Amino acid sequence: MTAIKKAVSLSKNEKQAVAELYEQLCGEDSEPALCLFFCSPKYDLVLLEQALRHHFGDIPLVGCTTAGEITPLGYQQESITGVAFPQDHFKVVIREINNISRFKIMDGIDVGAELVEDLKQHIPHANGHNTFAFMLIDGLSNAEERVTASIGSQLGDIPLVGGSTADDWDLEKTSIFFRQGFSRDVAVVILIHTELPFQVHYTHHYVAGDARAVITEADPISRIVREINGLPATQEYARLCGMAEEDLSIAVCSNHPILMKIGGKYYSRGVVEVNHAERYIRFACAIGKGVVCAIARPSDPIANTVALFKKLQAEIGPLDLVLGCDCAARKMICEEQGLMPEISRIYVENNVIGFATFGEQYNTIHMNNSFCCVAIGRGAVDE
Repeated sequence: MTAIKKAVSLSKNEKQAVAELYEQLCGEDSEPALCLFFCSPKYDLVLLEQALRHHFGDIPLVGCTTAGEITPLGYQQESITGVAFPQDHFKVVIREINNISRFKIMDGIDVGAELVEDLKQHIPHANGHNTFAFMLIDGLSNAEERVTASIGSQLGDIPLVGGSTADDWDLEKTSIFFRQGFSRDVAVVILIHTELPFQVHYTHHYVAGDARAVITEADPISRIVREINGLPATQEYARLCGMAEEDLSIAVCSNHPILMKIGGKYYSRGVVEVNHAERYIRFACAIGKGVVCAIARPSDPIANTVALFKKLQAEIGPLDLVLGCDCAARKMICEEQGLMPEISRIYVENNVIGFATFGEQYNTIHMNNSFCCVAIGRGAVDE
C-alpha cells in the first residue's frame, strides 16, 4: 500500500473542519510531500485560511473552492476534503501563476519550460511514465485555454489534468489556496513524480448528433456566441435541440452541449448563461467565429462512468486514489436525473477525491461536461 491518505470533514465550523482534515491527513506521520484540499465556498475563507496556516504550517498545501466536493463519503456539499501524498512515493514541483486574466501564450511557454527544467534538476529521469501534472486554475478568469495550451505544450510527454475552480453556481468569486493564503486570478501547476503506476483519462457521456452548427458571430474573449448558422444564438440552438426558444436553459444545454472535434476526439463546450433578452449564449470555453460544431445527445452517465473505472483498473490494477475533476454541469444533470447516489457510490468504491469544476483541462485542451482524472494504483510499476 502507498499510504496515500484521504480525509473529509462535514463540520460547518472552519476551525473544527481544518482540525479534522489535518488530523486525518497528517496527524500520525511525518510531513507529506503534498496535501491537496477542496472546500465549499460557503466557508468563511478568512477563518479557513487562518486555520489552514495554523495546522499545516510549512507543509506544501494547495486547494480551491468548488461546486461540490468528492470525498471518501461520496459527493458532499458544504464540506472540505483532501488527500496527502507521502514523501516515500511522491516528489513535487509547484509553480504559481498570477494575473492570469492578462496571461499571454509566451508566459505559459516560459512557465512550462521552467517547470520541466526545475523537475529535471531534481529528478533527471522524470518523464511521462513517472510524472504527471495537476493544475488548479481560476474558473472565472476566462484564461483556461491560453494557460492550458501553452503550459501543456511544454510538458513533452508528461500528461496534464486540471480543474477550474468554482463557487457553487454563483459565478462571482472562486479562490485558490497556495503559499498559506487564498487568491484569485491565479493558477497553480504541480508536477508530481512517482514510481507508482498511474493513468490519466477523461470521459463524457455525450454522442455527436446529426445536427451541425457553424458559429457565425462570437467573441472568444467574453466567450459569448451571438449567432449560430446566421441566426440569433438562442433561436438556432433551441431549434437544433428540438425545442422552442423560450424553453432553452442551462439544463437543456448541459444535456445537449456543443461538441468540437480535436485530433479525432470530441470535446464538450458547456453553457453558463442563456440570455433570452439579447438572444446570446455564454459558454465556459472560448468558441470563435467560423467554428463548426456538433450538437450532442446524451448517453447513460452511469454506464459511461463505470466503463471508465473498469478501463483504469484493467490498466493499473486496484486504485489507491483517483484525483478527479468533475464538471459542475455534469453533476447538475446527474442530480436532476436522480443519479447522484449511484455516482457517489461509484466514486467511493474507486477512491475518488476531487471536486465539481467550472471546466476541466486535459493535456493542452480546456473543456466542459467531462470527468478528468489521474488514477494511481497500489503497486509499483515493476509489479
